[in-house]
Amino acid sequence: MNDVIAVGPFLIRTGWLIWLAAGAGGYLFWRVVWTGSDEQFRHIRQLLVDGVLIYWLVWKIYPLFTNPSLLWRNPLGVLYLPSGNRGVMLGVATAAIVTMFRAYRRNIPMHLLVNSVIVIYLGAHFVYYLFERRYGSALNHGWFAFHPIHLYQLFLAAAVMLWTVWLRNPLERVKYAYLFLTIWGIGQWMIWLVAK
Repeated sequence: MNDVIAVGPFLIRTGWLIWLAAGAGGYLFWRVVWTGSDEQFRHIRQLLVDGVLIYWLVWKIYPLFTNPSLLWRNPLGVLYLPSGNRGVMLGVATAAIVTMFRAYRRNIPMHLLVNSVIVIYLGAHFVYYLFERRYGSALNHGWFAFHPIHLYQLFLAAAVMLWTVWLRNPLERVKYAYLFLTIWGIGQWMIWLVAK
């Protein structure tokens, strides 16, 4: 797959398009699984969109925390300089704290918010591995020269998605997060064992 798609004078990275498609897939799966009221859905959707914007803002301005002189030496550098892993972690932590605080203030049950994030992640994970190819160690036989990790991830995500749809009202179950983390963790561990 090409790294860049040219649309007129614009160059669009395919990685960004894959992430955008994954986000849309996660949202659609969440919409399919949702059984609560429309008002709660709108509140949680707004909280999650605000959380993504907070993450992006903190991630983008993180270089200013480490090098404040960047603001007067190279102001445009704030827009294009990468922030690295610390910026990502600080952005995720800030977005999670602000989102949980705002959910508490709006009296949204925390298990409903956490289960919504899990379902969105699950749908996004499935769509991401539809487009992203990842291989593991070499195989001695079969159709592939290497372990097709992306197919293993797709199979795991599809199985857990079917299990989620099979459950009635999975978002409103308090134990859904624990069951998901157990099943998902065992599945990821098995993929790691097979593909290493």
